[in-house]
Amino acid sequence: MKKLSILCIVAAFVILLSACVTPPTGGTTGDSKQTDPVQAPAKPKEISILAITFTGTPIAEDEPSVLALEELTGYDITLEFLLNSSYEDQLNTRMAAGNLPALVAITGKTASVISNCRAGAFWDITDHYKNYPNLAKANEIVMNNISIDGRIYGIYRARPLGRNGISYRRDWLENVGLEEPKTMDEFYNMLKAFTENDPDGNNQNDTYGMTWCKYFGPLDQIAVAFGAPNKWGVGADGKLVPYFDTPEFMDSMKYMKKLYDEGLINKDYAALETSDWTKDFQNSKSGAHIDVTDQAWRFQKKFIDEMQMPEDIVWVMGMPEGPKGKKILPTSGHAGFVAISKDGAPTEQDMKDALNFLDICNTKEGQNILNWGIDGVHYDLNEKGEATRRTFATDPREGFNQFMTNVIDGLLIQEAMQPVQQRHVEVQLENIPYCVANPAEPLTSNTYADKGAQLDQLITDARNKFIAGQIDEAGFKGEVEKWYAQGGQQIVEEYTDAYNAAK
Repeated sequence: MKKLSILCIVAAFVILLSACVTPPTGGTTGDSKQTDPVQAPAKPKEISILAITFTGTPIAEDEPSVLALEELTGYDITLEFLLNSSYEDQLNTRMAAGNLPALVAITGKTASVISNCRAGAFWDITDHYKNYPNLAKANEIVMNNISIDGRIYGIYRARPLGRNGISYRRDWLENVGLEEPKTMDEFYNMLKAFTENDPDGNNQNDTYGMTWCKYFGPLDQIAVAFGAPNKWGVGADGKLVPYFDTPEFMDSMKYMKKLYDEGLINKDYAALETSDWTKDFQNSKSGAHIDVTDQAWRFQKKFIDEMQMPEDIVWVMGMPEGPKGKKILPTSGHAGFVAISKDGAPTEQDMKDALNFLDICNTKEGQNILNWGIDGVHYDLNEKGEATRRTFATDPREGFNQFMTNVIDGLLIQEAMQPVQQRHVEVQLENIPYCVANPAEPLTSNTYADKGAQLDQLITDARNKFIAGQIDEAGFKGEVEKWYAQGGQQIVEEYTDAYNAAK
C-alpha cells in the first residue's frame, strides 16, 4: 500500500470503523451468479478513478480521506480529475482515444456516452451488480433511468428524487395575513399579496411575488403541478406525447401568463441570467423562489450572515396541489453514473474488482468517508452525534465526492441542522409519493441526440412568447407543429418504439 508514512493519520479512525461494523464476508471472484457478501481483497489491488473538479485544486492522493478509503477497501486508489467546465468535451476526447481509467464519472447520457456504451467501451453490468449486497439495494427506478437500451452500464450518482420545491418569506406571509398555500390558486393569492399588500411594511410599492430567469425549471414545475407530463406522457394509443402538446400544459401557461400580466413575476425573466436569479429574493424585493428545497437554507444563511436578520424568516414547501391533484416534478434521481471502462478494467475479473470497490464504498463507513471525511479532521460531532463541517480556506477534499454513488439511503451521519434545513429534508420525503415519472427517461432517440437542443429551444421560445402575449394559443400550437415537422415526429416515433420494446 502506498503512502504508508501517512497512514498513522487515519489509523485510529479505521480501527474504530472496524470495531463498530461487522465486516462483510465472502469474495468477488468466480461465478457471476454468486450472492455472497463481499470483502476487501486480501492483498491491495489498484483502482483508478476519473472524476470532476470544480476548482482545479482537487483532493490530493495523500489526503487523510483517501488514505482512510484505501484502508477500508483494501484498494490502492489513483485519482484523476478534469475541470467541470470542460469535462464533457475532455471525456469525449478520452473515450475516442481509448484512454480511460477503471472508474469514470459520467455526467449524463450524451450521444457520445451512448455510442461508446453500445460499442462496448464500458462494461455492461446488468447481470453483475446485484451480486454485491450493497449495490443490489440500488433504487430500480433510478437504475432504469440511467439505463441505455435497457442495459445498465454503471452505478448512479444518487440525488434526492423529491428535491424540488418553493422557498418563501415566512415573515411576509404572516404580515399579509395568509397561511402557507395548499393549492395553486392559493399560491397565486400569496404572490399577489407579496406584490400589492406591502409585505415588508415599509409603506412603499417595492416588492413583487416571485423571480424567474431564463432557466425553465420553475416553469416546468408549475406545468407538472397543473397535470402536464414530466417531459413525456403515454397516450391512449400507446404513443408517447410531448408534455407541451397537452391541454394541461396550456392551462399551466395561462396561469403563468396571468402572473406575468399582473406583475407578480419579473417581466425580464426570459433574459435574466441564472447568476442573477436569486438577487431579488436575497435583497427582499421578491418573496418566493421555485427551485430546489435546499435553496431555502442558503437564502436564510445569507440573511443571517450578511444582513444580521432573524433566523426564521425563510421557509420551504413542496409545490401546491393543482387541478388534477398534487403532482411533483422529480429529479431523475441521479447526476449521471459511475461506469467501468474496459480501458482501465480490461478483464471480467477487473470489472468484478471495480464493482467490489464500489460495493464497499456503499457501506456506511464508505459513504461517510466520501461525504464527510474524518471526524476531528474534516468535521466534528456534537453530543447528539450530529456533524458540523470544519471550514477551510481551500477545500482539501474538493472533488472527492464526485464518484460517490450512495445507493442506500440513511447511512450518512446526520448533519447538525437549523429548522429550515430539517424542513427541507421533510419536504423532499413528502414529495416522493407525488413525483411524476418520465417514461422516456431511460430511452434514447437518435434524432433527439442530433436535433434535441434546437427543438427544445423552439418550445422554450414559444412558451416565453405566449406568456409575454406575443403569440396566442393558436400561435403556440403553430410552433408545436413546427416542432413536429422539424424532427419532433421522428423523436416521438423513436421514443415510442423504444418504450414498447422495453416493456
